[in-house]
Amino acid sequence: MPVPNLYVADVYVTNESESQRLSGARAGLVQVLIRVSGTQAVTEDEKIRQALRNPSRYFYQYGYQTTDREFQVGDQVLQGRILRINFEPNAIAALLRESGFSVWGSNRPSVLLWVAVSDDKGRRLTTENDGSEVSTALADLARERGLPMLYPLMDLEDASALSVAEVWGAFLDRVDGASVRYNPDSILSGRVQRDSSEQWLGYWAYRIDGKWTRIQNQAASQRDLIADVVDRLADQLASRYAVGSARGVVNLRVEGIESAQAYAAVLSYLQSLAPVLDTYVARVEGTDVIFELSTEGQQQQLVEIIELDRKMALLNASNERLLYRWIP
Repeated sequence: MPVPNLYVADVYVTNESESQRLSGARAGLVQVLIRVSGTQAVTEDEKIRQALRNPSRYFYQYGYQTTDREFQVGDQVLQGRILRINFEPNAIAALLRESGFSVWGSNRPSVLLWVAVSDDKGRRLTTENDGSEVSTALADLARERGLPMLYPLMDLEDASALSVAEVWGAFLDRVDGASVRYNPDSILSGRVQRDSSEQWLGYWAYRIDGKWTRIQNQAASQRDLIADVVDRLADQLASRYAVGSARGVVNLRVEGIESAQAYAAVLSYLQSLAPVLDTYVARVEGTDVIFELSTEGQQQQLVEIIELDRKMALLNASNERLLYRWIP
């Protein structure tokens, strides 16, 4: 699923001074580097730390937006602003590659959410627009990490397929069954509750490639609890889909290209894929076109990224060639 604004950072500042802009730009650069690399380890790299000294080398535009948020600075209460910074994708990618990190493109696996919460309002499943702290934190933190989150419709079909009690009890076979209609790339299921010491507890399971992983966490706030699980899930997905620096050539044959419009669409699509550095048309045989792709990362990563889009159906894969059929 395409994720917009990967290279845009929003940072709270207290004024429009140069010092606030510099500190905000540094925070924004960290935000974008983590989102694009898929790992928080970028902050520990020496080349990245040097780049943070001069963040203006990596962005091309910035502006300010008003916000209702206020900040306590000493005895003063200051009206906050949002500093929005647009970073240059090529510069960010080059910095990450020079530092030995992968680059995670905008085509990312969708995550279907089944999250039960128990608080003063009772036990319930969170929804996209319920205004709860959990749903707000999920939306904010998924945006920070560049994860496309999906909520179930919570209609009669969902209600008959999966209950709050089954999500709460981590009946993962039932969660799997209820998720089929959405055809997600991955699933995050869990429950959030408060213990007697006012700490928030989370019991989670996420599914990647059909395999469930269970985790537990604890935090002083719901937001910190959600941040921990979103970071873990993002790290796992990035380790699977983010493209490393190894380069190679992939021979890729596409069947079913029956018009000039389809040819243009296939070529544009291949050129848009994060692992593809260059595209060369080797030859055309009837409605088949054979491409040679100069790529980064492993061939299997390219296959998995194409699978996310469902624009081409894989017919055969070998070390010598990938065979696809175009799905118009």
